[in-house]
Amino acid sequence: MEDGSKGAQLPRWYVKAIWYAIFAVTLSIAGWYIALQLTDLMVTVAICFFLAFCIEPIVNRLAARGWRRGLATLFVYVVGIVAVSAFFAFFGLVFFQQVVDLISEIPNLYDGIRGFFDESLSITLPEPSVLMDQYLTDAVSLLANGVIGVINTFLGVVFGGLTVLLVTFYLVVDGPRFRSVVCSLFSQRRQREILAVWEVAIDKTSSYMISRSILALVCGTATTVFLLIIQVPNGLALGVFTGLVSAFIPTIGTYIGGILPVAVAFGSSPIQGVATLAFILAYQQVENLTIEPRISAKAMELNTAVSFLSVLAGAAVLGPVGAFLALPFAATLKAFVGTYLRRTEVVASKLTDGSGQT
Repeated sequence: MEDGSKGAQLPRWYVKAIWYAIFAVTLSIAGWYIALQLTDLMVTVAICFFLAFCIEPIVNRLAARGWRRGLATLFVYVVGIVAVSAFFAFFGLVFFQQVVDLISEIPNLYDGIRGFFDESLSITLPEPSVLMDQYLTDAVSLLANGVIGVINTFLGVVFGGLTVLLVTFYLVVDGPRFRSVVCSLFSQRRQREILAVWEVAIDKTSSYMISRSILALVCGTATTVFLLIIQVPNGLALGVFTGLVSAFIPTIGTYIGGILPVAVAFGSSPIQGVATLAFILAYQQVENLTIEPRISAKAMELNTAVSFLSVLAGAAVLGPVGAFLALPFAATLKAFVGTYLRRTEVVASKLTDGSGQT
């Protein structure tokens, strides 16, 4: 019996393999659980690095002129706060008043849209009183029960904003030291690659923000001027909304930004609605063919399909923040891959030259 029991024993390496497999699975599950718990932290870190990459080129230029990095970063912060405060000082009151007027006009806007659907398409939308009776009670109850939640959310946003600003400040101030610590963990050949990626990321991120800001300014100004000319109500608020949304919401921002001004214009007058729709469609064609390629050529250089898929992937991983950060990340990855991959001449083919001829 003893000889038989000894012969049935498993090999030592087999037992070790089982234990290693159990340990690997346990570690993977623990790692996945920790990653899920740290999702908010990862989003915060991603935002901090994004802002640091946007600010650092300016800080580097000031540091090259003899400024201390802490003072240069503080100077950028102060200039940014002053610029935002000045914007709200000049336009905030008018913008806020127009937003209030726009909200107060929602019932009249709904009546206009309802009449248009009823007369033109023979589609009867619900009466405003029915909608109010259906949702007002729930809205009041939700508001009453959610006061504490609103307060907590507000405090969380304030705390999160201060955290982002503070972490971003130290990332910029200690940027060279932080990169030195990271590089010290690798060989010199790897250090050059890491620094190359870091430099490309800073360049692409800052160029992305500059290009988006210019496009928002151009689109917002053009839309505001047009809406004021044809006397659409609340033209300033609608123009600012259209410019910001179309520039800073990837891929579908153009369509989202145009919905509100078109709806408000149709509520005011069908002629104004058609004119606004025609302007937005025409402007987007002009922007896509002339303005955006020149402004964004250096910043992105991404294929449209790649951009769209990058946004979808970013949204799947980190939600709206991931969608916003997806384009500069994809541009950085493309630039890095293009630097280290060897390219060869492409053979002539109708599939590559776009002419449709061999």
